[in-house]
Amino acid sequence: MGIEILAQEFGPERDQAMAGPFGLFVTVFLVVVTIFLIRGMNKHIRRLNERVAREAAAEAAPEPDGTRS
Repeated sequence: MGIEILAQEFGPERDQAMAGPFGLFVTVFLVVVTIFLIRGMNKHIRRLNERVAREAAAEAAPEPDGTRS
């Protein structure tokens, strides 16, 4: 009886089992897209920080007539 249970086939047929390769493709695709999104956000934040620093320096600098704005 125990051998009969081990010998039984279970799961989908080989031609129906596309979850493995398709799941791998989806996972790799999501990882690549996430990497590109993170890189793009980092570039944007870096440029934003530089712009804020330039604007703060421009506001802190006195104007030519000697007064601050």
